[in-house]
Amino acid sequence: MKDSRKSIYRICRDRAGLTQEEAAPKLGVSVRALGSYEAYTLEVGKNMPPEDIVLSMANVYGTPWLPLLHLKENTLIGQAIFPDVELTDLPLAFLKFQAEIGDIQPLEPEMRKVILDNTIDEHELETSEIFIKELMEGIMSGWSLIFSAIEKRPLMEQRSQLFTLVR
Repeated sequence: MKDSRKSIYRICRDRAGLTQEEAAPKLGVSVRALGSYEAYTLEVGKNMPPEDIVLSMANVYGTPWLPLLHLKENTLIGQAIFPDVELTDLPLAFLKFQAEIGDIQPLEPEMRKVILDNTIDEHELETSEIFIKELMEGIMSGWSLIFSAIEKRPLMEQRSQLFTLVR
């Protein structure tokens, strides 16, 4: 999704078919401020759009995945938490998700034994670490599938859909 010359904010605005002049009033910012936000990178570190503006962009542009990309690409915490979430080809995203779920399922009976007493003992650490690793991979592939599927929807349908990340 990310073009090396364009920010995620500009890519989403362009995809929505809006100019800066059209988008700025809808976002409640000046054209100059929007331009500054679109020029932001983590390396530059100046003029990162505030969270409320990113949420507004997601609503106005019909791109509910924008807040996640904002966190992933423009914050150190987001990069640490969401290292493997990516927009990809929808069939590939679905197959990767199925594969990750397939990796989790065989671990469930052993993990069930580990958590029944509500404590993870020393001898259960390895089992829980393997399960958590596979679960995180499943969650990341789930996010990839969700956002890849949303990206494939017609833009007007995206705008009318209620989505948890964008209120």
